[in-house]
Amino acid sequence: MTPKDIDNIHREAARCLDGMAVNAAFDHIGTLAQELGRGDLSNELQRLRISYDLMLKYLSQGIVDPQRGEILTDIRQGLHTLNDRCYIALQTPSSHEVFFARLRELGNVPVVSIIDEYREALQRLQLAQSVPEGERDTSAIMSCQQEAELIETRLFNKVWSTFPLSSDDANSLKLCITGDILPLYARCLLTSALMVGLMKFFDETKVNVLLDAYTEADAPQVQLRALLYALLTLVAYKKRISLTRGVLPRLQALMEQPGFKSDVWIVQTQLARARNTENVKQRVRDELIPNLMKMRPDVLDKINDGKPPITDVNDLEGNPEWQQWLESSGIGRKIEEFNEMQIEGSDVFIATFAHLKSFPFFKTLSNWFLPFHAGHSAVRQVLGDTGSALSTIIQRAPYLCNSDKYSFCLSLDALPASQRGMMSAQLEAQNEALQEEHGASLPDDDQKLRTTIVNAHVKDLYRFFKLFSRRREFVELMDVKGLDLTDCQPLTSITQDAHVLALLGEFYLKNGFNDDAIKCFTRLEANDGTTDEHIYQKIGFAHQNAGHHAEALKYYQRYELLHEDDVWNLRHLASCSRAMGNAEQALEYYRRAEALAPDNVSLTLTIGHVLLELNRTNEALQQYYKADLMPNARHRAWRPIAWCSFLLSDYERALDYYDRIAADDTPTAQDLLNRGHVLLCQGRVQDAIDTYRQSLQLMGSTSKWREAFKGDGVELRLHGVKAVDQALIPEAVCKDAAKPQQQQ
Repeated sequence: MTPKDIDNIHREAARCLDGMAVNAAFDHIGTLAQELGRGDLSNELQRLRISYDLMLKYLSQGIVDPQRGEILTDIRQGLHTLNDRCYIALQTPSSHEVFFARLRELGNVPVVSIIDEYREALQRLQLAQSVPEGERDTSAIMSCQQEAELIETRLFNKVWSTFPLSSDDANSLKLCITGDILPLYARCLLTSALMVGLMKFFDETKVNVLLDAYTEADAPQVQLRALLYALLTLVAYKKRISLTRGVLPRLQALMEQPGFKSDVWIVQTQLARARNTENVKQRVRDELIPNLMKMRPDVLDKINDGKPPITDVNDLEGNPEWQQWLESSGIGRKIEEFNEMQIEGSDVFIATFAHLKSFPFFKTLSNWFLPFHAGHSAVRQVLGDTGSALSTIIQRAPYLCNSDKYSFCLSLDALPASQRGMMSAQLEAQNEALQEEHGASLPDDDQKLRTTIVNAHVKDLYRFFKLFSRRREFVELMDVKGLDLTDCQPLTSITQDAHVLALLGEFYLKNGFNDDAIKCFTRLEANDGTTDEHIYQKIGFAHQNAGHHAEALKYYQRYELLHEDDVWNLRHLASCSRAMGNAEQALEYYRRAEALAPDNVSLTLTIGHVLLELNRTNEALQQYYKADLMPNARHRAWRPIAWCSFLLSDYERALDYYDRIAADDTPTAQDLLNRGHVLLCQGRVQDAIDTYRQSLQLMGSTSKWREAFKGDGVELRLHGVKAVDQALIPEAVCKDAAKPQQQQ
């Protein structure tokens, strides 16, 4: 049997179990067990088969068994575990995946023995560090530190690659994670090891250790990691969770505890932010960075104008002239938006630090989850024993996750000491400013701390699942639709709370997750206590953004029954009607909106556009004239006036408006194309060809220009331009346009 065959049978058995095809699952798992030839697994499969057959027999005999549901659940859960065990045993000898490599390396080593070895290494390190400062042997300390880290990595690998986790191992890990026998960073790391294992194979025992860590650990860093991992496991294994005996009752009990609901809400909001990471990344890459590139030295020299030189963009804020330049250039607003996103907790540095994950440090899986601490050998090798001040500053950076802190620190290795000092000062200043902002927006210190911890670690997870070289060997979590807890059945009493749904819906709507916004707002609408009538508009707007115009229209009409004179609602009713091809109905809505907002230029122009769609060209022209006379029209009506005049064969007026556009505005390729049409219809063929050539140069593509010219063929034919001329004009335009390029 090939590895691919084994993989396919394993997947099919799991699918059958999820779909209640238990007999078929028995057959598939039996095939794996037979291939393996291990008596213990075959005996376990036989035991489960006997239980299942007896249950079916009693059912067929009409015997009532109140525990039948629990027995079936236990059988299915047992078969899932047996399916995974057979798969692991068959793949371990030859698979190149990191899980099986770690299993081959550490499979026979007890967890407890590595824990003891690690504690002894930490004691040796502590002893070396306890020597008076003047007598310390730094090389001995570094050696002890590196030895402890190697064992720490082995322990991490042993924990995550152990399946299933025994009760003895679980108790040992619980003691390490919830007690104080290990450093805090090691306790966090062991918690992460449980999660990494769960992202390979589901293990109820590991989930229970995570819940123990949440309820019994005294450090919020451990508590919130454990809760985050447990909730992610609910997302990753929705069907498997329902088969557990212990997890669901524990979650039900937790819901009664103070603080649990708040912690779940923190996790949910930060997971929602993680889903928006790609949007933030694109904004930073496409909007912020190009604008900041304008701050190159020659621009700074221009605004220095003989004044003391500017060495930092932030120094611009100290001078009114410079500040005015920032605002007029648009860069100031981009910097402000960047700061706002940073303060809100958005992952603004993913694009920057994604390129700093190639250090050898990140080849080690456990290092993606390691809390930043100054004592780590990688930090000490870069900063040295005198770098404690800088490492403290890095440690305190509220907007950097642990992974990025290590990246930042490792990248300093290539910088001279003078530049390190400058970066240290800038980083500290930003830390203070951000902490001040956080303090102003989150007066509850405990809530602020817990939010910061979850936010930072979600970023760590995002980097692991998106950037780690072996990430495809694990369950994918950071996909677009995989991080919403509102569908997790055990948590519905929390995640479908009206306040939670309202805030999530607003976030999803703002960031373009329209289907999720619809889900949240629709559930909110179904809540008996919901009185906000704007919920209909929000659902309608999300449907409209998603392209569901009929559904959007329905919700806008429900709001219209309550508020018939809402201009925003009327315009969106019109927009949906127009998108559905009902221009007459759209016009009616737009007219009603115009009566309520007679000075709205955009609305007046839109009515003209709808009239033009309905071939009511004279009426459209009058509407455009009306818009042109409005304050703040800013020549917006000139183009449609020119086009309508052309359609009505008023070529002189059309040409006059196209000339106005050329004189007072910047003509587009389309403007020049339309002007060429007017000249052509006037019989001024050479002038038309010259204008078409200008249009072609602006458009920059012969094929696009030909397509645009062809698109106006009906109008040109109606104005007397023969088909043969329409065929030859593009030839003349493109032929003449090519000559100057050939000469160059």
